Amino acid sequence: MGTEQKNAITQNHPAEDPHLRRGPRGFPLLPGGYGRSTYYTGAPSPYAIRGEGYRVWDDRGHELIDANNNFTSLIHGNAHPEITEAATKALTAGASWGIPNLYEWDLADLLLSRLPDLDQVRFANSGTEAVMSAIRIARASTGRERVIVTKGGYHGTSEVALVPGGPSYQRGVTQGVINDVTAVPLNDVEALRQEVEAAPESYAAIILDLLPNRAGLLRISEDFVHTARELATRYGIVLIIDEVISLRLGFNGFSGEYGVSPDLLTTGKLIGGGFPVGAVAGRAELMAEVDPTRPGSLPHGGTFSGNPVSMAAGAVALRLFTQEEVKRLNHLGDTTRDAVNARIADAGWEIRGRGSLLRAVPSGAEKVGERTQHELWWASYERGLLGSPANLLSLSTPMDEKVAEDIADRLTDAVLAVADGTATKGEK
Repeated sequence: MGTEQKNAITQNHPAEDPHLRRGPRGFPLLPGGYGRSTYYTGAPSPYAIRGEGYRVWDDRGHELIDANNNFTSLIHGNAHPEITEAATKALTAGASWGIPNLYEWDLADLLLSRLPDLDQVRFANSGTEAVMSAIRIARASTGRERVIVTKGGYHGTSEVALVPGGPSYQRGVTQGVINDVTAVPLNDVEALRQEVEAAPESYAAIILDLLPNRAGLLRISEDFVHTARELATRYGIVLIIDEVISLRLGFNGFSGEYGVSPDLLTTGKLIGGGFPVGAVAGRAELMAEVDPTRPGSLPHGGTFSGNPVSMAAGAVALRLFTQEEVKRLNHLGDTTRDAVNARIADAGWEIRGRGSLLRAVPSGAEKVGERTQHELWWASYERGLLGSPANLLSLSTPMDEKVAEDIADRLTDAVLAVADGTATKGEK
């Protein structure tokens, strides 16, 4: 990255660490110096300057392989020309309006064509909002309040979604909300069955994250998913499958790989083409709860929900992510996972995941400590590989076999450095 380009971004504060910029009363402008808590890696973070394809450049002069992809949302990498063109065209005509736009219909049609057992979709601004809407629809349709989730599942940052994260996530959440959420151990079929059958008339929804990153990217078993479907059907409970992240793993979503149809499905990330988006898709009788022409329906808003820029960009992103590309990207992920696992097993580490999603963790670990996560993040960064602070890697379609091999080499080296204690703890 040239000096001219860097100065174009930082010209107002050319010699100042952005983390240290302070307001008139002396406090950092952003809490802790971060705009999102999920950026935090234990030390002042680099700042992105630009991205192109599978690469990103930062303000410290690093060129990185971007396997963070804004926390899995950039399925086609950075600044894909067709997506950029569609977003620019929509923006030029008007960023958002207070009446419907035609772009919503296009994206809804594309999404539902991949979810053949679901009938309607309502858009939101994020996966968190989509899950919140799905829970409310389930409660309204059943007249019940409680929900079942799996320990380690991640469903955004609403109060209900925070509960399965444990005590640190539950701070600030009311006890009433906590009492309404039952968290069962991942893949414990008997625990799920016992909880439901103990009070089936109390539960509005069972919510599943099929590949929970918070649980170390351990896949939910087919037996657990099919049991959840059977129990939900038997007792009139709404089965919500959260595919905000996992939709990328199958042309019909990851739930399609299980052969299970949810009553409601939430998604986001890749269907926005890099712009804010969320969606809840479901069976018509459930989605009728948010039909404004129906007396007593649930109000659902969102100033920017279904905005034309996100819808236009998302439609292109979904069209480009063909069945062939889904298979190719999953194959790249599987070969990368196998290659790294073969080289780090003796060091006591493993690569988990499925398809185009990968995560390095100590072998057999149910939970990875924050310090270890940060050490691996910095070790990867120093080797030119950008992942999430939890070290989740997501592949993008600009990547090919050569890039996948490069990722495998860099990730292997980073893991081994952490394992033998030679990794640094981050730049100061």
